[in-house]
Amino acid sequence: MSEFTKIVGNEDGSLGTIDIYIPEQCMSCPRIIEKLNDLEEYRKTVNKLLEMAFSGDEATLVNKATGEVLDKDQSTKIVCKMAASGMDELDENIAKAQRDIYTLTNGCAGPLVLGGADGSRVVRVAMCDSPKVFYSGLGETQIGEPVIIQRDLKKDED
Repeated sequence: MSEFTKIVGNEDGSLGTIDIYIPEQCMSCPRIIEKLNDLEEYRKTVNKLLEMAFSGDEATLVNKATGEVLDKDQSTKIVCKMAASGMDELDENIAKAQRDIYTLTNGCAGPLVLGGADGSRVVRVAMCDSPKVFYSGLGETQIGEPVIIQRDLKKDED
């Protein structure tokens, strides 16, 4: 087992999946899916930094202020620091997401699904129905709130 695997914990040297508890009724909640997607993108970025730090390949970094190309040792040290910092931040982000998800799912029965049809088209929209979200935005217009939209053509029922 390599030092890298001992530190990171996966045979391929990558950070594994993000282990967050989500109640069954909220698994398809668009707000929670968005949080998990954000964490997954951050995890992928940290994995790329870890790969650069431990691959043995030369990393070339350029000082933006001076245009100076940093030597291999300087570049490797910077990439290693970025990877370590990224791992710490990922841990913090996971803990924050778990707290946020607990708050959102506490007392929630799951996403609210609404639908409508105009004769030939059907649209269904799912949104977070957490009491925490519902009551905090009561009476306000929401733009940019995560939702899941499903569009279909209405099938003939003959």
